[in-house]
Amino acid sequence: MTLIRPPALEPAAVLEAVVRILEQVSRRQQPGCTMDTELHALDGVDSLRLLETVALAEEHFGVQVDTGGLGQIETVGDIVRLVASGRRG
Repeated sequence: MTLIRPPALEPAAVLEAVVRILEQVSRRQQPGCTMDTELHALDGVDSLRLLETVALAEEHFGVQVDTGGLGQIETVGDIVRLVASGRRG
């Protein structure tokens, strides 16, 4: 029996969605947001908004992420990598 792995999430698509979600939860535009953008530099994003962002990204992509590393998230790219590595299910 051969297991078929679902296709990997494309980082560019995850980044685009994460930025839209960050804008939604912060209720502010986040212009120029890239993988290297530090979360503390984003207007209206705090630890609660980070949790909300990850939860909405999980729902959007149909994945479950390991939330044990949330304290290590410092950049938008960290969120993207966390979501892209999530388990489908």
